Amino acid sequence: MNKTISHIVHLNIDADPKFISEEMLSEIENLVVNLDIIIKKKEIITINKINSSTLIGEGNLIKIDNDIKKKNINLLVVNNNLTPAQQKNLENRLKIKVTDRTGIILEVFAKRAKSNEGKMQVQLAELIYRKSRLVRAWTHLERQRGGTTFIGGPGELQIELDRRLIQEKILSIKKRLSRVKQRRYVQRNLRKNNNFKTAALIGYTNAGKTLLFNKLTKKKQSSRSRLFETLDTKISRVYLGENTYIGLIDTVGFINNIPTSLIESFQATLEEVNKADILLNIVDINDLNAKQKIRVTKNILKDTGVEKNKISEMITIYNKIDLKGFKSSHQYKKNYISALTGEGVSELKRTLKNFLI
Repeated sequence: MNKTISHIVHLNIDADPKFISEEMLSEIENLVVNLDIIIKKKEIITINKINSSTLIGEGNLIKIDNDIKKKNINLLVVNNNLTPAQQKNLENRLKIKVTDRTGIILEVFAKRAKSNEGKMQVQLAELIYRKSRLVRAWTHLERQRGGTTFIGGPGELQIELDRRLIQEKILSIKKRLSRVKQRRYVQRNLRKNNNFKTAALIGYTNAGKTLLFNKLTKKKQSSRSRLFETLDTKISRVYLGENTYIGLIDTVGFINNIPTSLIESFQATLEEVNKADILLNIVDINDLNAKQKIRVTKNILKDTGVEKNKISEMITIYNKIDLKGFKSSHQYKKNYISALTGEGVSELKRTLKNFLI
């Protein structure tokens, strides 16, 4: 099978702060590598005016086209969101496959989803994304027919699904997910009737949520250090001492410019976060862009309907203090811990117990 060799472009539009562009480029690079795609070139291009037909201006397209030919590149990853027309025009202009930030994130989600619910939610997001473009069915839909991912797929020779068939699939999956939503609703009511409180681990992807979940619950969920390692919601009890328990919820991490199709598709999962009694925002204390990621997390919470007072009462947990010798401590609505070594976890349990009083 021929290797997929990519050129990654991040467009800095309207002079976004440099650190945001660099962070977003680093994120997409991480995701692309996890799809076993070779990166031959990556660059940030600052543009003052958007080209409506291709997003990228002609001068930059000429340079990209030259690189494509010199380095035998067969995939352009635009780390911005492309309209269906822009994607098609870029493919016609460059004669290679083109995808955008949403397409890469969806591909990673399809690769990582393990439970039936997770797979359904990802497939729904993909269908919503593909419905308006139908450039080619080169992701999860293709795999269902026995093919491969878009990376090694048959490209333009792939039979396209028409919008009617896609809409039928969307309605079918939404119906199945509504049953999942109803089941979760019943389970939440049972917990509520038993006065059983829950805390939801939220925050930017790869901040260490699942590692902390494992530390507190003594579970062994996969917690590899990579973006979107966790897609499937997990709930487990945490013993806080003196016959006191709290339910802990672990779910998908957030990311800047998260695709709207994902937010729509993961409603059943995100509802667990929205209905939790308290939110625990896990932040990597070593991350230079920690403040920006906290803002991203809060904005996503608002977009998914979380009440303002719940966001304001959120506890921020600064994780990975072991990496640079930080000390564990506790302040008002802030805890400093290491989910890896367990330092500060006892203080966090006391914080949760005080919340229940």
